[in-house]
Amino acid sequence: MKRISLPVFLVSALALAASPLTGCTGNRGGKKEEAAAAGPAAAASGGLVTMDQVDDSLNAKIQGERFRVTYGDKDQVKGAADPLVTIIEFSDFQCPFCSKFTDMLNELIKDPAYANDVRVVFKQYPLPMHKDAAMGSEAALAAGEQGKFWEMHDILFKNQKAMTRADVEKYAEELKLDMAKFKATLDAKTYQAQVNEDLALGKKFGVRGTPSFFINGKWQRGAPRTIDGLKKLVDEEKAAAEQLVKDGSKRSEIYARIMKAAKDERKEPPPENKPKVGEPDPAANYAVPADNRPAFGPADALVTVIEFSDFQCPFCNRVTPTLKQIKEKYPNDVRVVFRQLPLGFHDRARPAAKASLAAGQQGKFWEMHDLLFANQKALSDADFEGYARQIAGLNFDQWKKDLADPKLEQMIKEDEQTAQKFGSNGTPAFYVNGRHLSGAQPFEAFQKLIDEEKVKAEKFLAEKKPAKDKLYEEMIKGFETELKIPPAPPPADFKRREVATKGLAGKGNLKNPKITIVECSDFDCPFCKRGADTVAQIVKDYGDKVAIYFRNYPLPMHKMAEPAHRAGVAAQNQGKFWEMHDLLFADKTKRSDEDFKAFATQLGLDLVKFERDYNDAGTAQRVKDDMAECGKMEVRGAPGFLINGRLMSGAQPIERFKSVLEEELNGGFEATQKKEKDAAAKGGAPAKAPTPAPAPAPAPAK
Repeated sequence: MKRISLPVFLVSALALAASPLTGCTGNRGGKKEEAAAAGPAAAASGGLVTMDQVDDSLNAKIQGERFRVTYGDKDQVKGAADPLVTIIEFSDFQCPFCSKFTDMLNELIKDPAYANDVRVVFKQYPLPMHKDAAMGSEAALAAGEQGKFWEMHDILFKNQKAMTRADVEKYAEELKLDMAKFKATLDAKTYQAQVNEDLALGKKFGVRGTPSFFINGKWQRGAPRTIDGLKKLVDEEKAAAEQLVKDGSKRSEIYARIMKAAKDERKEPPPENKPKVGEPDPAANYAVPADNRPAFGPADALVTVIEFSDFQCPFCNRVTPTLKQIKEKYPNDVRVVFRQLPLGFHDRARPAAKASLAAGQQGKFWEMHDLLFANQKALSDADFEGYARQIAGLNFDQWKKDLADPKLEQMIKEDEQTAQKFGSNGTPAFYVNGRHLSGAQPFEAFQKLIDEEKVKAEKFLAEKKPAKDKLYEEMIKGFETELKIPPAPPPADFKRREVATKGLAGKGNLKNPKITIVECSDFDCPFCKRGADTVAQIVKDYGDKVAIYFRNYPLPMHKMAEPAHRAGVAAQNQGKFWEMHDLLFADKTKRSDEDFKAFATQLGLDLVKFERDYNDAGTAQRVKDDMAECGKMEVRGAPGFLINGRLMSGAQPIERFKSVLEEELNGGFEATQKKEKDAAAKGGAPAKAPTPAPAPAPAPAK
């Protein structure tokens, strides 16, 4: 079988030796075949078989979505001569993530476990916001013309902030290149066309940022966080390639056969790169207003970062050093605006938000902000007063007066509504000139967006010429005004079930309640603990209007949940279910028989009867019967709540529970639907309360 050679860089004990070969994995570059094939590295490597040289017999064996990302004699390659796994990397010499990823790739191909199996191909993908990245690309290729691509590659990644023409010439001198030839190549822009070809190829297959890479044609988004993550991806592809060899492929044919079966175009990014329904699109700019909220940084900054945060959230605290780093890195270009998003399950987050805003009335928001985050486990009212007294220049009496001002609660509600409008239901959440970034991200993630948006803002400023201190307000006029998502699903469904309560442990008004809630719960499920806390709040807020009943619903993955539920039933037999319920939820580590007996003793139970009931087959059957009844009521996960027969799934926020409870107190969903129908018949529409924010889907219990 005829073979056509490719450029191959073999790792030796001394250095990376490069020899230009010819041919390609597709149909490019075959014209130089005879001249290149004469080189010594060609004989050593054996070249690479092209798609034209393999048949379709193994196409059906190629699993997963693959794309025909080819390379040829002009591309820079290193690693194995006959690889099982080929990684094609689209990279930018001024991208910090690319630098980290290239270190990871170097570590991979130097690992003896992978050195003979992995080949790396470097494609140029300089991004517009990195003003000298294109110069770096051309300089690296010009050095490659003299056999020093990878050496220049390494120097550029180590000096990402110094990549001007003068800088790359200095690096060329360090590499002892023929400077006249190097300069002439740059002057003639000899490699600009190749850079543009790489950019076009990347865009064809959905590359939008760097690093982006394809492993045996399978697209991967961004760099793995660790070398182990990369090795896992490679191991999967290596195993698939080894199976192809077993099925009849030669090792040298692997990439050609994969390309033969791959897609030749990609019309849109794959599903994993699309924003999920109900979540902001990271590529879109949203018109999130600053609304005169507390801020640091200049009012005329090119980039405004809106932060939604919660003083009791550990992830929000974790990102504060990153925000400090942004302040130091971009003192004149970035403004950070703080908006409140206290989460329902953080009981002290809302009071803390008010404490910070009250300090903000005297220009001391950030001082209180820092104290609250530094003391997240000490957020009592007394603690707030102590922090207020610590802040130099803060009038304590005025702070106390402001703390009671209803306008602070209104500010918090406005912040919550704004977050909901743009799809942020968790903390921390950020909008960098309207671009969404979720969670406690590293500085580099912010830097990437800030640099991109800074370039766009400079262009807007030059073209539109707004007042500098009104730049953000003018820019957001062209941004997305809200998150376009389907209407939120109802908190509870619109179906009435006949729910039995006989024999169940209950509390509240068990004689004539207006609302009956039956909870299907698991003592070892953290979401059920959260649901139990919400139920306790409902009892407190609704008093004799509600009755609460408990059904045992231990999930199979929680091995010690079933014994805990038998302990609950045994305690119920002595009138102490809810007390045992609280002890079981309080500490999931205590699940031995001795622990249950200790709880029984603590509650003053008859220990002999408790042990007998705990071990009784009838108790175990009762737990099974409860599980079956919950299943009959269409409960599919824990916790599940049946509110007057309507199913509500998951540990929902108290506000969503209350929307259902209030509806039930006012005639139920039937009455709501009748009002809407009557209004429609009259040609109008009834006034509606704001739709509650969609709750996140319940996570799997752990």
